[in-house]
Amino acid sequence: MIKNQVIDFNGISVATKDSGSGKDAIIFIHGSCMNSDAWLPQLKSDALRKKYRLIAFDLPGNGQSGRYQNNPRNYRPGKIALFVSVVLKKYAIERFLLVGLSYGTNIIGEIQKPLPGCVGIMLASPCIINDFFTPETILTPGPNGHVIVAENPSDQELFEYIFMHEKNQEILEEYIQTYRATDPVFRQELGKAIFERDFTDELKNIKKWDVPVCVVFGKDETLIKTDYLNDYDALWNQKVYLIENAGHFISKAAPVDFNKLLLSFASDVFK
Repeated sequence: MIKNQVIDFNGISVATKDSGSGKDAIIFIHGSCMNSDAWLPQLKSDALRKKYRLIAFDLPGNGQSGRYQNNPRNYRPGKIALFVSVVLKKYAIERFLLVGLSYGTNIIGEIQKPLPGCVGIMLASPCIINDFFTPETILTPGPNGHVIVAENPSDQELFEYIFMHEKNQEILEEYIQTYRATDPVFRQELGKAIFERDFTDELKNIKKWDVPVCVVFGKDETLIKTDYLNDYDALWNQKVYLIENAGHFISKAAPVDFNKLLLSFASDVFK
């Protein structure tokens, strides 16, 4: 059973979902213009929820969470990153594993001071950046890449952008819906953050946690260069994992293999 509640954060309500039980928790952070439903195959997994408390939330301006009407800078990843500590306090979590998807990995990367109790970090379809690995060098968005930060692209532009990176019709249609449901200002602020270089050294920040980092891409990923973290020295098992028959939306495209990897990683770090 998945339970829903809202948590107050910086003057808005953030919608959360949780399932499972146990003293150890896995916290999931979805990507831009998605919502916590991106993690339903994980929240509904009997194997995962028998062992762990599973928690996901809608980013501000995404899904059922509130929108920032007066201070859109609160949409910046460094601001949203502060919500993780709020979740830990709300759910009285002592030990946890962080899992981020796509832009969710940037939010993890912007947590500049490691939070106590974290035993591991999983980066799915990661796009974490620093001054060397900039968005321009790791992303390959194609001719409609402006959709990532556009206020209101045409239906054709949106479809062509997504279709280039995701051939699963169901996932494609779901993303179009969640994209349109997202506050357009959220995307604009992302664009401003990229233009203003309003990011810190996310690779260094994550390394400071001093925990194993599991990096996983879909083997059919076309939005992000899948080899740019091959030499990242925090890698769990000293490798980047590639999952067959999955592109960017890996948690939904290949849930069986994704959950299997997550379970293996969790079992290793929760000792």
